Amino acid sequence: MNSFFRGVAAALALCAAAPALAQDLDDSKDNVAGPYVPTPWVIVEQMLKLADIRGEDVVYDLGSGDGRLVITAAKRFGARGVGVELQTELVEMARIGAKHEGVADRVKFVQGDLFQADIRPASVVMLYLLPRFVTRLVPKLRAELRPGTRIVSHDYPLAPWPPDKEFSMDVAEKEMISGTSWTRLYYYVVPARVQGAWELTLPRAFAGAPLTLQITQEPDAVGGFVHDGGGELYLRDLAVRGEQIRFGLLYKGRLIAFEGTVAGDAMTGELRARDQRGHWTARYRASPPR
Repeated sequence: MNSFFRGVAAALALCAAAPALAQDLDDSKDNVAGPYVPTPWVIVEQMLKLADIRGEDVVYDLGSGDGRLVITAAKRFGARGVGVELQTELVEMARIGAKHEGVADRVKFVQGDLFQADIRPASVVMLYLLPRFVTRLVPKLRAELRPGTRIVSHDYPLAPWPPDKEFSMDVAEKEMISGTSWTRLYYYVVPARVQGAWELTLPRAFAGAPLTLQITQEPDAVGGFVHDGGGELYLRDLAVRGEQIRFGLLYKGRLIAFEGTVAGDAMTGELRARDQRGHWTARYRASPPR
């Protein structure tokens, strides 16, 4: 990033970031999601790399500060982006930076409350917020983002949601701001919403009639069972990542492995058991899970 952008960001950071971080935030400011602490450039690079930014992406930065993440994603990868920031002066600074970097037509910066922002268009979300605010965002992220959306959180995990990947590094310039050079990035893929009752249909060679598939889904766990009229048969190793689902089921003496895709109120996929293969489907019984 050019010296102009670095210079303005550094000056504002020295004036505002370190004192704000030292005193933290007044708990009465419920939606002020953290003091302005600019993300060091080496971390910007790693966050974009971890998110695997592509030209077709729409990158949102919640608490976007001077806009460096969104601007870099647009300039380097051709992505589009949106920054949401509560502080008016930072929004103006980001807009100036976007014009200076020649990407003002690909990004926009919005002054507003990130907890109220419409994040549905995002394919990637970036976060560098205090832990209590990151945790507050978890229900919104899981409810509003499309399955497959990637999220990278700097330093603080989206508890209790376990990350899909973690990356750690030492960044010397962070020590003067936060007191430690240790940096950790948490990567998540938003899972399809699968909680509820489904009608599961297998090939005739596996089951003569549709079965009831019941799934429970929380940020930190997903589980389920099949009811065939004779009892509950619990799913093995159930996992949902983006639109992909997989699980095992011991049914009539055979261990069946399922892999498939979730699309709203329907699932489709392939199954296998020993030397047999086939296709399976499932239909949500009421309406698409939300």
